[in-house]
Amino acid sequence: MPKKQKLSFSIFVSVVLIVISVIFLFPIIFCIFTSFKESAEIIRDITFFPHKWSSVNYDYVFARGAKYIRYYLNTIIITFSAVIITLGLSALSGYAFARLHFRGSGFLLASILFLLAFPLCAILIPIYMMEYELRLLNTYIGIILPNLLCILPFSIFIMRGSFIDMSHELEDSAEIDGCSVPQTFFNIMLPLAQNALIIVLVSGFYNVWGEYTISKTLASKDSIMPISVALTLLKSEDWNYGVLAAAITMSIIPPIVVFAVFQDKLVEGMSAGAIKG
Repeated sequence: MPKKQKLSFSIFVSVVLIVISVIFLFPIIFCIFTSFKESAEIIRDITFFPHKWSSVNYDYVFARGAKYIRYYLNTIIITFSAVIITLGLSALSGYAFARLHFRGSGFLLASILFLLAFPLCAILIPIYMMEYELRLLNTYIGIILPNLLCILPFSIFIMRGSFIDMSHELEDSAEIDGCSVPQTFFNIMLPLAQNALIIVLVSGFYNVWGEYTISKTLASKDSIMPISVALTLLKSEDWNYGVLAAAITMSIIPPIVVFAVFQDKLVEGMSAGAIKG
């Protein structure tokens, strides 16, 4: 391809990506700006930028902190617990499927990956019935376990692909030096799978933090309800566009922070082929 055509193609691709980014970012930015508007301005005019910047909506949210902060705390507990458990289980399972060959491993892996294509709505009612019998409804563990069911198969697939790509000479050298399988895993293989762990962490955080269907079905009490469900209940109590925008803005800050912190490692892991296998 000639240099001029290559430059033109690069400019075209950049423009298309910018347009797509603006389309996706516009609702988020509009919501953030709306959270700094007073109710009278929101009702009177539909403007993008506030005429008068005000923190009254955030003051309202924090003034009722016992209610709203509880929702955020519930989300943090559920998300962090699910992500930490997923990191541990996916790393161990991925290494076992990639390096420790055992009878039935192929069938077991296929059964786990089958869950990736299984619709959540098809098993949500059985999950509800099981948790009702076990008295797990409106409990943290009752919400965390179904979330694990959703994010763990993909995470195992990621970690398995990462461990498969690693050289077998590393394990041979460790075995010669007298390392056991756990020592080889924790001291050699796991540090090399850092990029894959970042992918699992970020994807798991995004999926659990904004999850709605499971939480809406299994959590009905304020004491256990995450923010994703609580936001839909503001209509009956605090129906105010400004307050709603402020609550939504506060709910999207953690995912943005997580992505910003791990962005470089995430891109590095994707480009390094961490999802192969």
